[in-house]
Amino acid sequence: MAKNITSRFGVTDGLNFSAEQGVTNLPIDRLIPYHNHRFTLYGGERLNDMIRSIAENGVITPIIVRTIPDGKYEILSGHNRVYAAGQAGITEIPAVVKSNLSDEEAESIAVITNLMQRGFSELKLSEQAYAVALRYSKLFDERKLKSISDELYRIENGKARPQEENVPPEHQTSRDAAAEEYGISPATVARLLRINTLIEPLKELVDKGNIKIRSAVDLSFLTEDEQRMVYRIMNEQRISVIDMKTAKQLREVASSYAEVSEEVFVSVMCGEYDDTPKDKGERITLHTATYKRYLSSYPKKQINEIIEKALAFYFERNQE
Repeated sequence: MAKNITSRFGVTDGLNFSAEQGVTNLPIDRLIPYHNHRFTLYGGERLNDMIRSIAENGVITPIIVRTIPDGKYEILSGHNRVYAAGQAGITEIPAVVKSNLSDEEAESIAVITNLMQRGFSELKLSEQAYAVALRYSKLFDERKLKSISDELYRIENGKARPQEENVPPEHQTSRDAAAEEYGISPATVARLLRINTLIEPLKELVDKGNIKIRSAVDLSFLTEDEQRMVYRIMNEQRISVIDMKTAKQLREVASSYAEVSEEVFVSVMCGEYDDTPKDKGERITLHTATYKRYLSSYPKKQINEIIEKALAFYFERNQE
């Protein structure tokens, strides 16, 4: 059974962050990773340092969890601390327990706390893209951002955050606000929003550097089926990198066809696509009255044949 460190604190409900938060020791074997966790866990020396610190000092900053069925708790903030504590041989960990959270509220806490604790620049590109996209959604409004930020401050410092004097101007656009918040340009915000629409396998290639940002933006304009086709061709043709020229051609080709074939995509990705401008002929305009009088009842293909025969007849008669 979970042991209350401070019995006068109970389990907190919803996003009532203004209330005093209770800290409870929870067995690690009752903790479940967040079902939609999108952030890479620590590794290497950073993880080893955390394990050594926890082995010597214990877990100082409580994690945040929410109650789920079967007496388990889902981790919203603190996946690295839980893993490091387990590696250090610790069986219980301090936690702030949330109940009655909606999935949207849990998602907000999971993402915002990761951003605050890691720093935006530490995230992979796909993680940055997701964070920026969430910043634009209804989940990531100013109220939740401030509430979670204030709670983290209380958890880590044992007191309320001092009132902030500088408040962002209300006239800021969402793009400008996100750019200022994460220390990036509005143009980068726009690109990250596009990258977030890529399928997961392509996002992984973006994180690895096989697809650069501008190439990823062009690929993001393809449909999901077309993106899957691109990824499948990469595997079949053993293509490891998509450069800017190829990505741009794929976008242009896809926009030119109602349904682009795999053969066309293969030719583009293998550098065999003929992008020489095709002669589309001259555009000729007929007066509306003339069109309605002679041609409106015929299909377009037959109209071209009729005009060609009429012109041939006209010039033959005039040459006599």
